[in-house]
Amino acid sequence: VKGADLKKLSESELIRHFGKSGKFYYKIVRGIDDREVRPHRETKSIGAEDTFPYDLTQWEEMQAAVEKIATIVHDRLQRHQLKGRTITLKIKYHDFRQITRSQSFAQAIDDFETINTIAAQLLVGTETDGKKIRLLGITLSNFNEPGLKQRK
Repeated sequence: VKGADLKKLSESELIRHFGKSGKFYYKIVRGIDDREVRPHRETKSIGAEDTFPYDLTQWEEMQAAVEKIATIVHDRLQRHQLKGRTITLKIKYHDFRQITRSQSFAQAIDDFETINTIAAQLLVGTETDGKKIRLLGITLSNFNEPGLKQRK
């Protein structure tokens, strides 16, 4: 079912089929949304990714891509003055299969060397030989200090 399919139905038909949610679906497929905009949300992660113009097959290409992405992530962390305790590497292969690998730390980090080194180590751990990589991404998350409750 697509939005266009829902738009063809009356509000009463949607309510009959979906219950209370039908009223919401009727409005949302018509661009009517009365929910309050909340622009100041807590940052949960900072990351960057790159889809390549051709599939990466050589370790040197992959390593250079990780370094480039790590630089962007590092710059964003500096701009937002954040440090994270979890680094996640995202890999999408040529067949669109996607995996992620993460490593967490006791202390929050924001330095380029650690981000780049850990992301490269996570990539090595995926056995890159013979793999064609279409996309790589790096994300830092887990900004809250250990033992502290997150503010709402």
